[in-house]
Amino acid sequence: MEVQAEFMESSMADSTPEGEVNSFTQQVADDYGLQVSVGLAQPAAHAVPTKEADKVDEDDLSRRLAELKARG
Repeated sequence: MEVQAEFMESSMADSTPEGEVNSFTQQVADDYGLQVSVGLAQPAAHAVPTKEADKVDEDDLSRRLAELKARG
């Protein structure tokens, strides 16, 4: 595990700065007449439930189950 962590740390330390990568990418695109669109992916359209939302769902389900039991 330690070797893996050291490898990752040294790899990240030796990596090329993002600005240089973007500049090089744009230069190559310009040389070949390409349009480069670089950016972060858009967030998902749906919400990711949190533990609090799960708790609310569980409470709602428990309440509904109790109501069904009371009817029967």
